[in-house]
Amino acid sequence: MGSRCTARSAGFDPSPLGTLYDPLYFTGGYAIHGNPSVPPYPASHGCVRVPMWVAPMLYRTVPYGETVYVY
Repeated sequence: MGSRCTARSAGFDPSPLGTLYDPLYFTGGYAIHGNPSVPPYPASHGCVRVPMWVAPMLYRTVPYGETVYVY
């Protein structure tokens, strides 16, 4: 079962754990967001990091309310 994209913020968005780039927020305040460091292993407290160059494309194509599936 997926979660819904509950909020979006264009550009850099400060958060308690650091600044997020083009975040797409979903359940519990977690977000899919751009980050300069995207290791090939789980290294987050819940967010989904994507390369900085991917974040703007996701922001343009994932609308508010879209279902988000994280595997």
